[in-house]
Amino acid sequence: KLLAIFLKSNTCRTFGSGAVQPFKDSAFYVRSNCPFTLTHFTHNRVECDITTRRGNSGLLVQVEIIINKVRTVLQNGSILVEDKRQDKGLNFRTHRTQNENLKSVSFPYDPTYQHIFQYGIYTKLRSTLLPLSVTWHSVAGGIDTLKVELEQELSTDMTGLCGKYNVTGVCEQFFSYTLGCLQSSWFHYFQLCHKNIYGYENSKHIGCAFFKEIALHCGKSSNVWEKWRSVTQCAQPTCPGALLYEEEGAAFVPTCSNPNPHFSSPDITSSCVCPEGEHCQIFPRV
Repeated sequence: KLLAIFLKSNTCRTFGSGAVQPFKDSAFYVRSNCPFTLTHFTHNRVECDITTRRGNSGLLVQVEIIINKVRTVLQNGSILVEDKRQDKGLNFRTHRTQNENLKSVSFPYDPTYQHIFQYGIYTKLRSTLLPLSVTWHSVAGGIDTLKVELEQELSTDMTGLCGKYNVTGVCEQFFSYTLGCLQSSWFHYFQLCHKNIYGYENSKHIGCAFFKEIALHCGKSSNVWEKWRSVTQCAQPTCPGALLYEEEGAAFVPTCSNPNPHFSSPDITSSCVCPEGEHCQIFPRV
């Protein structure tokens, strides 16, 4: 369900059981226990990737923050930080996690590249490499509120549910017009889009077939109907002679020998049709 909220802010939030308020535009709702990207971008050669996963309770049960290849994981009420450098003097606890590359830490945690500290009722991670901080509120069973804050405008492409700043991913652009149509199924199809294209990025046929089926499913009254070809750069099929392409047209084209072909509503499909009021001579395709 799409929420009627419009904000322009340098803060992206996800809260409750799946509400997402991106950096700008309307908030929306994603109900899923699959992992998804909240935000991903590169600024001054420093890459940032934040992914989240909700549990069956609706709360966030895992948040992974990777900044400059240093990984911080929030799960089971713990803060786990990558421990490749074996820094001395940091506030590490003595026990290891099952993942030997991660170590549980307590705050204040103040290494070179990021600071983690109590911030009112919240916990905050502030990067020293990026103008970015991540703030979360822990409750029994997980995290009920997570905020990503930018301290300045970034001249970069950003993908993920928080997306801002000239999002270029074709799935992100296309599905930004389908929220009202797909509603609770939105995230399922969004993930399916990435899986469908992965490894076939250079094939227009693979991606365009997928986008067309979603557009047809949403229908003429949807926001995506008039925009999807320009957004995805999927060209219309070419038609022979004077025929014109229609996304939804008559399956049987009037000809001089058969000016009134019988068809019913099931015979409406993507088709090459005659200009209105004309009969066409159909030549066989070679």
